[in-house]
Amino acid sequence: QDSPPGNVLTLADLSLDEDAHVVTRDGVSVHLSPTEYRLLRYLLINRGRVVSKAQIMATVWDYDFDGDGGVVETYIGYLRRKIAGAELPLRIETVRGVGYRAARR
Repeated sequence: QDSPPGNVLTLADLSLDEDAHVVTRDGVSVHLSPTEYRLLRYLLINRGRVVSKAQIMATVWDYDFDGDGGVVETYIGYLRRKIAGAELPLRIETVRGVGYRAARR
């Protein structure tokens, strides 16, 4: 129900158009860095599922993860500030000891 057909990923009022490489929230364009875009795309593809820091690192940063998750936490923070404010019907949840999940409020 959340995602229309084609190459657009959606969750609540957030849309990520893979063809145009554009992210919008409630119809308003959201500027993301390339890394933030890849992170959001990965979370949306896996929406509702918890993904670990290791999975995020392997996919978003394209290398095996064997250090601390500081960089993942930093970029999750960037995304939360840009797209997941308190008034929105979506959020990026932290699942302690496991990872993160994009979900509807």
